[in-house]
This record gives sequence, C-alpha cells and structure tokens, in this order.
Amino acid sequence: AYAGSPEYNPYDTKIGDIRKAAIDFQSKQMFPEAIAEAQKGLARSQYNIDLLIILATCYRTLGDTANADKSRELWMSLMDSVLRSGDGHSYATAFKVISVDEEYSLLWVLQLEVINQSLESHDGSQFDVMRVKSGKSDQEFVLYFNVDLPKKWLDRQLAAPAK
Repeated sequence: AYAGSPEYNPYDTKIGDIRKAAIDFQSKQMFPEAIAEAQKGLARSQYNIDLLIILATCYRTLGDTANADKSRELWMSLMDSVLRSGDGHSYATAFKVISVDEEYSLLWVLQLEVINQSLESHDGSQFDVMRVKSGKSDQEFVLYFNVDLPKKWLDRQLAAPAK
C-alpha cells in the first residue's frame, strides 16, 4: 500500500545524504544529532530500514529502551516482510522490495557482500540480480530482487507531463 501512496519515492536522492549524516553523527557518538537526522530522513521515507536501524541503535545507546524497541520492531518487521516475499534464489522466488535501499539493507543484515549486480528483465518483470559472497565464508551465490514497484514508480514519473 505504501508503494501506491503519494509519500512513496524510492529514488529520493536526499535520503542518501541524510543517512550519511546520521551515520557520521553516530560514529562520532553524537547520538542526539544522529537521532534527529534519522528522524528527518524518516519524515521523507518512513520505511527506510537503514534509518530505523540507526535510530534503534542510538536510542539503545542512550538508554531509551522504549524507543529503541519500537524502532527495532519496525525495522525487523520490514525485513521480515522482504524475507517472507521469497527466498531470492530465482526469478520466480525473488525478494520483493520497495526500494534499492531495501536490497542493501537486507544484504547488510545477512552479512553478504556484493560481487556484481545487473538489472534484468524476465517475464515482464524487472530484477536486480546480485552475485554475493557470505561475510562468514568465501561461498558465492546469486540473489534475485524483484524491483517492479520502484521501476513502475520511476516509469510514472518519467511519463508525467513536465510542470
């Protein structure tokens, strides 16, 4: 439903800058500033897993367990949603994502490193196909991500008349 809402923008270029600033604050142990930056980003992209992880971590570090748990519950439910959408081992069972950021959040949580990536079409759908390597071993394998939702959003933007 979120992907159909007016707030949905999987290609908001400001989110990357906001995420970077929040990470910088967090790494400097400036947790209130990191929280403020993450909240600013979540006002633009309410289901951004990376920003929710930053928020949960900073709240926990500051001892605010209620907000830490609330943020953690939300990012974990979003991650579970992606993981329940498929197993990522084929086009037919690809993980369904609402943004490219979600792909990288999943890879980070699963401790996988991208070796290479390609955008492919299959049966009328678009997929990011990634060769990844486990951070725990040198095992390589391919994961498939269905990117129809962000691609359709982009197509609508490109087809819209100029303002």
